[in-house]
Amino acid sequence: MSGAKRGGHQPSAFQVIPSIRRLGDLEWALKSERQTILLTGADIASLPLLAQKVHDAGKRVLINMELLGGFGRDEVGIKLLKHYFKVDGVMSTDRMRLGMARNIGLYTIQRFLISDSKALDTTLRILKSTRAQAAEILPAKVAVDVLPELRKVTAIPLWAGGFIQTPEEIEAVERAGFDGATTSERHLF
Repeated sequence: MSGAKRGGHQPSAFQVIPSIRRLGDLEWALKSERQTILLTGADIASLPLLAQKVHDAGKRVLINMELLGGFGRDEVGIKLLKHYFKVDGVMSTDRMRLGMARNIGLYTIQRFLISDSKALDTTLRILKSTRAQAAEILPAKVAVDVLPELRKVTAIPLWAGGFIQTPEEIEAVERAGFDGATTSERHLF
């Protein structure tokens, strides 16, 4: 997970981030070359063990705050993510919670779903002032088409996600100029 430098987007090495919805896929991701793992199928009961497994494999742990079962998304909950659950970063659509997470040292990724032109306009407006350290744009097929517009308003790393199912789709995301892609497809880990 790298950040942008002043003066525009500085491309970093493209990365594929396994998104683990089915806990049985975690072992595949742990054996892969991938350095960051997104736990989307976790809950607060399983997170300590899962985060420890990921760290034991020398990898970073991300979670999606909206998908973490049993989690209270207040300031106390966010502090627990860092200090008790030992996650390295969080994804969310909520700017306020991302701000709290960043203030305590978690890497922050803001998620955007671009479903129509109004959603794109909102995304562009928010990206201009986001304090998140990266952004995930969904779905990937739309993200590829709108990347030039996104790059005009932000220099932070941008990831594409959603419905990435083939190596060709990963390649298209990389060719378009994204910094990374999230996928739950095990054969792409």
